[in-house]
Amino acid sequence: MAAPPPKPKSKQTPEDLAEVERALSVLQGRHPEHERVRREDEESRARRSAELDAVSTLETRRIRSRRALMVGGVTAVGIVAVAGAVVLRSELARRGRIEEAADPFRAMGFVVVDTSSRGEPSKVAAEVPAGCVLATSSTGANVRIAHAGGAVEGPVPVLTCLCEGGRVTVTGEMKAGEGLALLRMDASAFGGSRAFAFLPFAPGTTGQSDQACAEGSLDAWLDAKRWVQESPAGAAHPSAAVTPAAGERWLTADPRRAALRSAGFDLRAIVRPEAPFAVVEVAAESCVLLVASRPDDRPSLRLKGGTLAVGPAPGNTLWCTAAAALVLAQREGAGELGVLSAPAARMGGLAGAREASARAELPIGAATVPAGDRGWSARQVLLASGIPETLITSADAPDLGGDAEARIVALSLEKPGALVADLPPDVFSFCEPALDKALSTVCVFSGPQKWRADGAGTVAGLARAKHPFWLFGLQGVNEPAALKAETQLVNLARRLRREGFEPTTIEAVTDLDRGAEVLGRANEDAIVAFALAPVAPWVFPYTDGPAWSLEGEPRVVPIAPLERVTVTGVSKSLPPKAMRRTVVFRRQKR
Repeated sequence: MAAPPPKPKSKQTPEDLAEVERALSVLQGRHPEHERVRREDEESRARRSAELDAVSTLETRRIRSRRALMVGGVTAVGIVAVAGAVVLRSELARRGRIEEAADPFRAMGFVVVDTSSRGEPSKVAAEVPAGCVLATSSTGANVRIAHAGGAVEGPVPVLTCLCEGGRVTVTGEMKAGEGLALLRMDASAFGGSRAFAFLPFAPGTTGQSDQACAEGSLDAWLDAKRWVQESPAGAAHPSAAVTPAAGERWLTADPRRAALRSAGFDLRAIVRPEAPFAVVEVAAESCVLLVASRPDDRPSLRLKGGTLAVGPAPGNTLWCTAAAALVLAQREGAGELGVLSAPAARMGGLAGAREASARAELPIGAATVPAGDRGWSARQVLLASGIPETLITSADAPDLGGDAEARIVALSLEKPGALVADLPPDVFSFCEPALDKALSTVCVFSGPQKWRADGAGTVAGLARAKHPFWLFGLQGVNEPAALKAETQLVNLARRLRREGFEPTTIEAVTDLDRGAEVLGRANEDAIVAFALAPVAPWVFPYTDGPAWSLEGEPRVVPIAPLERVTVTGVSKSLPPKAMRRTVVFRRQKR
């Protein structure tokens, strides 16, 4: 369809248009200017409408532009937020893995010092106070701890202790998303490097950088009793604990150990090959025996401050003390170490404990007592021999004092011959073993004696006693042979008392021409009997069968409560009843 022809352009001028408008107004009966005003009003409205349309169009464009910008901004923020969330989630996951690696150690008391950053995951550096530092990684990869005194590197966790604080750097090959953690704890919390074997976890790698303060850290650990675990009294840690079943197996695995138990020793702990020591609380007036399972092992006892009470020495080790002590039973070697203890009064101090060990065929490689306990140790010898405490006095060199009525003397010496007895010409003596050949000995004198130290600085002690009631039958004798027999009786009494016997005299005993009749008392199961007389051979053993002598094994006679047992003299020349005095050692049922 063809477009309509264009309208012809008007050739009217404004003056012509005005004339036309006045004419139209007159024809319509209006004011001559009416048509002009109407026309101008329409033109004004048209212009206003065009302006409004233009403004509307501009505003619409502005609104659309703003909306576009807002949509773009929201989209950009969304993109940034999503990216940030992804990064944050990744960082949280990374930190979570690091915390997971550190959590087991925080539960044990370690404190996190610092962790590696996302930007530098393979390194941690921080100023750390003195103590023990531990490094671990989220991957379990090897790490290296470097400090002023050196470095230690290996599988995690890596643990070392420092005597002084300073800069500590932990490094390790970490991938993106992984990291390292550096933790710390006071060395006293677990005893420093000396007690690494007792940690509640197994370190992958350990370093020993605290040699200068290791003993102090160990003592602080001991003083705080952090070593106490649910184990028998005195045992340090489950690695040294002795259950009844385990203790029974250990004691019965070797008849020599069983003999120690019969003598009065109790098993306190076992230091196994994986542990360097056991902590043992030693009661006052006790003896501690370390029994090595291998002859080339070297046990020792450590006191507070790192001082060694005894050892290290090959074989078995013995130590007795008057004061209570907390000690470490240590071993150098590949075998187990049994820790036993016994009351010193039952053993007979250091000398009696040596005798019990020798009787159990467990020789002692090293044995001692504290320097100030020599007199005390000698006193235990007499107590264990059945001599009442009220009859005993003791002294340490150089203040040895005197006792004019004492006839029985026990000596404890740092070296043989350290004490010398000055005797009047008419006083005789006998010592077993010989005074100049032994560190511990028992002597019997026929009269008063005076003791002196052989040189300044002598470490020695002695204990003196009058005759106990069961030796009254030999009072007043001064023949050397009689003094020898008396000394042998004191030593025999010490052995019998370790085996549970106690001396008695006339109670429930009827002397017979050829011996004696003994009535069994409640809870008794055996006796050892002999007679004493002031004539040779002074001691007359009684038996119900085989003969015996003081140089050999005594005859142990079974007896039941209220049973009457007749024992006769071994010697055919038994003195009359009025001259002799019967002594019966009775054993209570075990």
